[in-house]
Amino acid sequence: MRKVSMKWRGFTLVELLVVIAIIGILVGLLLPAVQAAREAARRMQCSNNLKQLGLASLNYESAYRRFPSAMNGPIVIPADWDGSWESSRGHHSAWLQMLPFYEQTALYNTIVSGPQEGGMTRARPFGPHSLRPYSHYKVRLGALLCPSDPGAQTNGWSNDQAPVNYATNFGDSTRGTDGNHNGEWGSPSPRGMFGIVWSSPGVRVVGSGGGKTMGAVSDGTSNTLSMSEITIFNGEGKLHGHYTILPSATLRATPIACMQTKGPSGTIVGPLPSSHHRHGESWASGFTMNSGFTAILPPNAPSCANDRGEWQEGIYSANSYHTGGVNAVYVDGSVHFISEAVDTGNLSAPVPTSGPSPYGIWGAMGSSSSGEVGQTIE
Repeated sequence: MRKVSMKWRGFTLVELLVVIAIIGILVGLLLPAVQAAREAARRMQCSNNLKQLGLASLNYESAYRRFPSAMNGPIVIPADWDGSWESSRGHHSAWLQMLPFYEQTALYNTIVSGPQEGGMTRARPFGPHSLRPYSHYKVRLGALLCPSDPGAQTNGWSNDQAPVNYATNFGDSTRGTDGNHNGEWGSPSPRGMFGIVWSSPGVRVVGSGGGKTMGAVSDGTSNTLSMSEITIFNGEGKLHGHYTILPSATLRATPIACMQTKGPSGTIVGPLPSSHHRHGESWASGFTMNSGFTAILPPNAPSCANDRGEWQEGIYSANSYHTGGVNAVYVDGSVHFISEAVDTGNLSAPVPTSGPSPYGIWGAMGSSSSGEVGQTIE
């Protein structure tokens, strides 16, 4: 009987390289699909967050018969306060006012029961390098962060904040119907949904909201923006979280000048003072420059403040890391994806204080009672 000898023949180097190459090609083909699926999930989370915030604003309105304001009291100053602007002067945001309506009642109660301005002795002087925000304002809230934004994983540009990815709608102007700008003390009469309530020291403004009533939204709740997305500072010279400086007269007369500060690949051009990147910095602060937006320039456009400084009026654009646009919630609670190619009308027109918006469909959605009806984007 003859014995058959069998030898195991392994892969040759060429065959192994071919297999590795095929695997590499398959991974290369699959990776974009995986990344797209992950971004779709992140975008869905951002949309869901906005949906919950929209419902929170409606529940707030149901409880108090008016919407929250962009900022009001109570004015909390903790015992160790050292002059931080986040802790004083009635700048509490709509997000803070609505805390009980998106399952943050305990945090809200802690804040509103804190010590009030007027009954405190300031133990330390004001100083730009000694600011320490109230600890309860530094609680990171997942409901206010979008996982698509790398900046949402940080603590803001100063590394000492709890940032926010959502913003309230000031309207299609840098000024209110009363002529006051949207800067530090803002306007109580915005063309959009969220103005301010000026609070005297020591006065609590809890629950009253101070914002617009449902009846004041004469353009229709399904035609008017309530909130949208903004991005958090994540590096010098980038579009996200930054705003450049332009003269006041330029901002008001021709907003397209701000649009022209957008550079290639998500950069901005123009003066870049290191302190001018507060968009999205702190959820507790209701400054338009911090947690508000204007419906003037289209989504994912640059932002610009006037030459008197970041506390003054500005064009603060809605922004996101989503391809092609931003999520936004209307006053009626419906969520839509707004394309960055949305009609913005005549951006060379001066900012309005009355009448229909000159800024196309986007501006019409930003104004709440200017006579534009039927401008909803599907």
